[in-house]
Parts: sequence; C-alpha cells; structure tokens
Amino acid sequence: MHELGIVFEIQKRVSAVAEENGLALSDIAQVVVEVGEASTIVPRYLKECWPAATDGTEMEHAELVVEILIAKVRCKKCGTEFNVVENEGWCPKCASFDKDLVTGREFAIKELLVPEE
Repeated sequence: MHELGIVFEIQKRVSAVAEENGLALSDIAQVVVEVGEASTIVPRYLKECWPAATDGTEMEHAELVVEILIAKVRCKKCGTEFNVVENEGWCPKCASFDKDLVTGREFAIKELLVPEE
C-alpha cells in the first residue's frame, strides 16, 4: 500500500504551502485532492491512511477530501472520447477496443480550505 507514502507527501507539500502563505497548519480544515480513476492510487486507502498519518500533528483535525477524476479515452478508430470504465473499454460509437487515455491518471492537491474568522 503506497497510499501511506502519498499521504506523507501530501502533508509535506501542504506544510510548504502553508509556510509560504503564513498559515498555521492547525488552521487548515480540509485538504482536497484529485485522483484519476485510472491512476494506481486507491482513494479509500488514502482516506484510511490520513488519520494515522496526521495523528498528533498540527493537521490532525484537517479532513482529507478525495475527488475522483473520470478516466476518459479517445477511440483510435473513430476519435470518439468516452468514459472507459462506464463503457468497459469499448467505444460506444464504433465498438472498437483500441484507444488512448486522455484523462484519468492525474493526482493533484487541488485546494486547502481555511475557514475565515
């Protein structure tokens, strides 16, 4: 499970952003990340690792929110873009299985929520 290492990296990057912006880590209410549906990251494992990784730190009260990015592909035969999971890999227009991934492997820290006082 490499998600624990990813969670520690998220903490490291959030700490750097907080420092650059003069924020206390304890002020961060949410960390929002985007995970591509075709990435090797399991969103449920990220969420399960978060409390263990933040316990006893300034970020222990911050919630990790995971947004899933749909895996879209482009059919090499007809050029149609479609949701690969929803269509089980088959082009809904021409029924080809030959495709290129367009989106869905991404992983990014999208935003930090710091409530206004």
